[in-house]
Amino acid sequence: MFGELNIIDFLMASPTMIVLAICSIITVGFAVERLLYFQTSRSNTRQFMNELGNKMKNGNPRTALDYCSQNDSPVSRVMAQGVMHIGRSRDELQQRLDTAIDMETVEMERNLSVLGTMSNIAPLLGLFGTVVGIIRAFAAIAKSGSGGGAVVAMGVSEALMTTAAGIVVAVIATVGFNYFVRQIRTRTAQLEDAREAYFTIWHQYTKRARQTTGVAATSSVASNISNGMPAPPTQSVKKGDPLAAVLS
Repeated sequence: MFGELNIIDFLMASPTMIVLAICSIITVGFAVERLLYFQTSRSNTRQFMNELGNKMKNGNPRTALDYCSQNDSPVSRVMAQGVMHIGRSRDELQQRLDTAIDMETVEMERNLSVLGTMSNIAPLLGLFGTVVGIIRAFAAIAKSGSGGGAVVAMGVSEALMTTAAGIVVAVIATVGFNYFVRQIRTRTAQLEDAREAYFTIWHQYTKRARQTTGVAATSSVASNISNGMPAPPTQSVKKGDPLAAVLS
């Protein structure tokens, strides 16, 4: 394939190509891992929030929490935090939701630094291989005392191949990195939009809870909101239930 050398012999003859081959495996591996993550965690945020709002209209947050637990997606995990702490004040609830969104963003950004690093170092490795190949070519000329093409062909071939390999790895890493960054920005914006939609649901829920208890029980409702769920009826809870702390 490369003159008298096949690709295996060429890799063994060029340490830089071995490093670039490892870099290409790492790049493709992490790119596929992130692609699978974004594919499996895809969800319709608007549809999810509409369904969550319908369940909250029934006045039973436990049903809404069960719905969140049945969906394995970033928006469901963020909204689960909102439902579990629905009895908190707006500022505390927003802090909880913001923290949950930050955690999901960190998870989405996992391993992206590897792709970013590969997109930067792969061309440099290719350039390094080019320099090494040229050095070998001139060393062969000096050793043989002649400048025949057969003497310098291997060195020039190594120089060109490492440059090409470095560019290919860098292109794959850069395209993957930019694509995933775009996905993260889009999904983060969707989570922030879902957070604002949840505050509308939360406001309607607390308003209905106060109306249900009546004016005379306003102070009691305020106490329930500060300590837990603002649902007027007392609900039985089980040990280990995520809502135990706010329903008790």
